[in-house]
Amino acid sequence: MTTAHPPLPEPCRVAAGALVTDGPLVLAAMQSAWDALDDTERATLTARLSTEFCAHWAQVACASPYWRRLMQRHPQWLLDLDAEPVALEAGAEAGDEDRFLRALRRDRQHAMARIIWQDLWGPERLDATLTALTRLAEACLASALDFGQKLLAQRHGLPRNEAGAIVPFAVLAMGKLGGCELNLSSDIDLLFVYGEGGQSDGPLPLDLGEYFQRLARWLIRALDTNTDEGFVFRVDTRLRPFGDVGPLCVSAAALEQYYQAHGRDWERFAWIKARPVAGDLSFGKQILADNLHFAYRRYLDFTALTGMREVKALMDLEQGPNSRNLKKGRGGIREIEFICQALQLIHGGRLPALRQHNTLAALAALRSAGLLTPADADFLESSYRLWRRVEHALQMVEDRQTQQLPDNDAAWQRLACALACGDPARLREAIRTRREQVHALFRDLLLEDPEPEDNPKKAELWQAAQAAAPDFDARTLLAPWQFVDSEAVWERLHRFAQSRNVAVRLSRRGRQRLDQLLPRYLDLCQGFSPPDVGLQRLLDLTEALLPHAHYLALPAENADFLATVTHLLHSPWLAQALVRHPILLDDLLSRQDRNPSLWRQELAAELAGATDTEERMDALRRFKNSETLLLAADFWTEGLDAASLGGHLSELAEVAIQQALQWAEADMLERHGSLPGGDGNSSTDPVPAFAVIAYGKLGGREMGLASDLDLVFLYDAADDGESNGRIPLSSSAWFARLGQRLIHILTLPTRAGILYEIDMRLRPSGQSGPLVSSWTAFARYQRESAWTWEHQALCRARPIAGSPELCQRFAQLRREILCRSRQTDALARDIVAMRQRIHATKKIPAGRFDLKLSPGGLTDIEFLVQFAMLSSCPTAPQLSEQHNTGVLIAALRDAGTWTAAQAKILEEALGLFRYSENRRWLALASRSVADTDPESGALHEAAEGVLRAWREILGLRAAQES
Repeated sequence: MTTAHPPLPEPCRVAAGALVTDGPLVLAAMQSAWDALDDTERATLTARLSTEFCAHWAQVACASPYWRRLMQRHPQWLLDLDAEPVALEAGAEAGDEDRFLRALRRDRQHAMARIIWQDLWGPERLDATLTALTRLAEACLASALDFGQKLLAQRHGLPRNEAGAIVPFAVLAMGKLGGCELNLSSDIDLLFVYGEGGQSDGPLPLDLGEYFQRLARWLIRALDTNTDEGFVFRVDTRLRPFGDVGPLCVSAAALEQYYQAHGRDWERFAWIKARPVAGDLSFGKQILADNLHFAYRRYLDFTALTGMREVKALMDLEQGPNSRNLKKGRGGIREIEFICQALQLIHGGRLPALRQHNTLAALAALRSAGLLTPADADFLESSYRLWRRVEHALQMVEDRQTQQLPDNDAAWQRLACALACGDPARLREAIRTRREQVHALFRDLLLEDPEPEDNPKKAELWQAAQAAAPDFDARTLLAPWQFVDSEAVWERLHRFAQSRNVAVRLSRRGRQRLDQLLPRYLDLCQGFSPPDVGLQRLLDLTEALLPHAHYLALPAENADFLATVTHLLHSPWLAQALVRHPILLDDLLSRQDRNPSLWRQELAAELAGATDTEERMDALRRFKNSETLLLAADFWTEGLDAASLGGHLSELAEVAIQQALQWAEADMLERHGSLPGGDGNSSTDPVPAFAVIAYGKLGGREMGLASDLDLVFLYDAADDGESNGRIPLSSSAWFARLGQRLIHILTLPTRAGILYEIDMRLRPSGQSGPLVSSWTAFARYQRESAWTWEHQALCRARPIAGSPELCQRFAQLRREILCRSRQTDALARDIVAMRQRIHATKKIPAGRFDLKLSPGGLTDIEFLVQFAMLSSCPTAPQLSEQHNTGVLIAALRDAGTWTAAQAKILEEALGLFRYSENRRWLALASRSVADTDPESGALHEAAEGVLRAWREILGLRAAQES
């Protein structure tokens, strides 16, 4: 006699009846699962049957016929759908291979039932779904690998190298599993790698190549084979070296060699997502580190765009313009991934934060780095999230790997049900519109069409330079560009085209880039006066790039960057520097990331590879030269004002001096030992009581691009002291030698040039005094013998390196001297007299204005500030805390020493003169400005204002007197 089952609760019937599609089928499936439960299970489920639960049950059963069949087959799974999705039990049945594989498949199906149920609770579940699917794949891989390794070990033993050590094995995930963003019915892209050759140690030993091939084949079979219990994961191994024709499993050395010799651009895109997921994870991470350089190049790598475009072109050819494929079609998932991956490959070598496996994490990193605007990043993120939800909804229908959008009304209704969208037509239109928007952004960011050629003679001229004889008459071709010396321009262009680096050594791709660039140069050089100069500089730079042909992608693929470089080439100083150091081009494009606070850390990294003194000094010079060039470029393009430039250049000099002093001290300690302390005790201190005092522009943090360094060296040690090294020296000789060693490090010409020109004339007694002054003698000199001009120099003096205690004592002495009471009239006479002597010895030609020395120039501003400092510090001692001329002008105004009008005149003049001084240096122009120069009028007007302030402040007719 058949026992009657209780009827399906009414809320479930109502929910199934409310469905637009598949209502009767869903109702039948719900009834079937309900009937298959026993009384206890039905009671447990009944307690949960709220209206919301029933509606969700009906929605999931409608969206996924695959899921509803699972519920009919395993109705008890209805009781734990909100539990943790990934909870494998297969490992407990490891004694039998068939039982293990069946259990692994059941575990996967159970987990999928929970994941689909939880995913459809709403869009906010997407991240949890991606994580759960990734964890499920990782758990299945780990369990299967563990079982397979035990099977293999029983028959063939453990894998060992020639020394008898266990050889590691790792499974690397690529694609979406590598990115921790697996979809609902995705295959998993795997790469199998082992450590090295050897042999297993079992009863039937195997060469390790064959050993690990067998392990990989078993693992694929365990996961991929479709049985009556289904499959675990489809496995794709085509991303391995040489694809399907290559060995299934490779050694770490073979993998690295392959990428170095044969790695293709599309494989670099794939490698972005590579991640160890099973086996020896430490070994897997080492593989990633060893091959990091394959994906991420040190330089800005616009060659990545070429590789991406080639892959995209093939994809478009395969899909066609009207493809329904949400992954590969226009505006789909792959275009969003391409945007991320292309920008990651271009910039990731310089910006480690971009090296993200996950697409959403990459979008966030690109936004933080300023490589995507907030609006574009937000749009791409929301689009990616929507596409992944749609993808899941498509795949959950039959647990198939599909990204095809529906082609009939019923399928659109099912998709709308999965996404809780009431109107399928509105959903369809929203997807169509967003795909168009994503594709448009993709084109704007990565596939911007080149400008149409408006003058075929540009390409014709470049073709003639490559093919014609040297005596070819190119005047007609050159005529549109109005070169001053057409014959010389043609000779230069022809010589460039026929050079060995272009005609013989350049690759096909490099030649294609030149074909893009050279016609553009003809337009760009029109901004130079004359155009001949512009073309010469563009060709000089291109020639410097040819030995590093990948750098041609920088200007060829990025029109904005080419425009920026051309603007920099208007400065002959920058043009020469870029030709000497073309590798700095990618630094220029990344210059928004310059951070002086990181200089010490970056310098330490640069020096880490140096093995001897010469290499260290070269590395320090290259670092200084590089940063100076980047600062100069920022200033030339108005990214830095003159005051900020001066501060950064001064900070850079401090970093260099501090590093050089460390080396000098280490050399002295190694050769001559250490000295007794400055108090005369016999104990020795390994850190010498030595200080470097910066004067002038370095002291004031207002260096220019042409500044030398005004330095004074101080020491404190017992007069009768002697060092304790193998070559002992007296205290004075020890510190004199230290000073000489420091100057040697700073000024010695190496392959990278010198660091700085050094001026030591501001030390006590000038050039006739000792190179290094003892603290006692220096303090006594400043208090008793120093001239007024030497106290003027103290206004900008500050300690920048050496003993903290000695530096502090100098700061206290400086404050004492500056705050000393003085007779204002006598001070004014001394300063005016010094100014007159300068003008008497530094003759300025008629009809010219010297930015520094002419009346009303920089020296007059500095003298005014120093006069005000020395006369005002006794009553306003806070002024002595400042060193910078611009800051001091504002401080003197705030202290009431000067009027706001006087301060404004001096601030504006100082800014103008400093700006002009640095601009003229970059233009390789003299500091002396001719009256015929366009900027002369503004300079003379500013100087007149300074002279008026001079007369007002000093209360003397100093301008006339000088």
